[in-house]
Amino acid sequence: MTRRTFISSAMATQISQRSPRPNLVFVVTDGWRGQALPFAGDTNLHAPNLSRLAQEGIYCSRAYTSYPVCCPSRAAMITGKFPHTVGVSQNHTRLPLEHTTMSSVLKDEGYRTGYIGKWHLDGNENPGFVPPERRRGFDYWAAYNLAHQHFDGVYFRDTPTPIRTSGFEADYQTDLAIEFLRQPSPGPFFLYLSLVPPHAPFTPPAKYSGYKPGELRLRANVPDRIGAATRGDLAGYYGLCSAVDTNLGRIWEALDQRGLTNDTIVVFTSDHGQMLGSHGLSGIDLPFEESSRIPLIIRYARRIKPGREYSLPVSNVDYAPTLLSLCGARLPGGMHGTNLAAVLTDASQTRKPRPIYAEGGLGTPDEWRMIVLGFDKLVVGPDLRPTQMYNLRRDPLEPDNRVGRSADRRKLEALLALIWMWRAQTDRYPPTPARGDLRRPDTGAMSLQITGNSPPA
Repeated sequence: MTRRTFISSAMATQISQRSPRPNLVFVVTDGWRGQALPFAGDTNLHAPNLSRLAQEGIYCSRAYTSYPVCCPSRAAMITGKFPHTVGVSQNHTRLPLEHTTMSSVLKDEGYRTGYIGKWHLDGNENPGFVPPERRRGFDYWAAYNLAHQHFDGVYFRDTPTPIRTSGFEADYQTDLAIEFLRQPSPGPFFLYLSLVPPHAPFTPPAKYSGYKPGELRLRANVPDRIGAATRGDLAGYYGLCSAVDTNLGRIWEALDQRGLTNDTIVVFTSDHGQMLGSHGLSGIDLPFEESSRIPLIIRYARRIKPGREYSLPVSNVDYAPTLLSLCGARLPGGMHGTNLAAVLTDASQTRKPRPIYAEGGLGTPDEWRMIVLGFDKLVVGPDLRPTQMYNLRRDPLEPDNRVGRSADRRKLEALLALIWMWRAQTDRYPPTPARGDLRRPDTGAMSLQITGNSPPA
């Protein structure tokens, strides 16, 4: 046992002795971008239950996915490691069994575990039966590997026989979640609810089709030429978001009815964002804020002061070490994420910004890597040549690419050095540096902690 592991285990033991271990309800949506929240300034969306969650918990206003694509992002959330280090560098890839997951740790420590919804860590099988040996410690199982349909879907329990459903998928999945929450449990539970909305197709239930395209406010970086088409997509997108919000309210109510609110950690997030016309683009797997930023709200009434905003950048590789720590569980070695439990639970703590990293398009000509440090953001291509640089405080919509500006050269070189260090520490075979005026920077005098589960310095 390393000294760090010993300290983490001792801290977990102290927490468990002070109070009962909390339950954990982890809700992941698909393609819900970080900007699409009423309290993030989106005046289009009606989402009272998410607003309640933010008022009762902490809202992390600058959360980033480590890879804005389904499979890699989901691998990062459950392992606390960057996707390329666990072999999930593209979509429809199976997560290798040798990697420890948040769910397997909690299972080993006595949690009753349940998974409902889209899994998408077992290859490209659609919808896909996932056998028990590949379920990463989840006992209760009402899920499928892959599907993106909102109505009349299927799921599997413990046999390959599909269970067919009717109606809106998120409705029956919420029914199953409430069923899980109502089951007696001798100890704490961990429920992972994975909902497909607001992923395309943007076809909400009829009762949520009231968003009128002509009344929707577009982000200022959506070109006029695609304004009408974007508003049409947004109407369906927001309808799906509102449908999810209603189901979230049902889950909050179920927790309230069972008297579990104070002792349950509730997390709401997404695997990636969605461009939805910004910069004239649609889809995902892009370093722009609309694709790489995700919502993150955490409520834990017993330990997190309500109504707070945490405004420093957070990565989804931080989820596993942070939540395991809040649950008083052991922290496995080798996680790349940072344990943020201390800064989330103690409002008096102040921290300096730390680097947040992301990647995308790995193994393709469009491969990219990104660092965000404070409000400075640098994106590089497959040869690590800088392609985009922004200051997000002055330029939140990212129209002003500052690569090539002589006034920003020293800042660019410092950020580029950090990307090199990150790659060197998380990959045995970092890419060859670009030829030209920006060669591999000298990082000998710099230091950067990538691994370890301590709060940021």
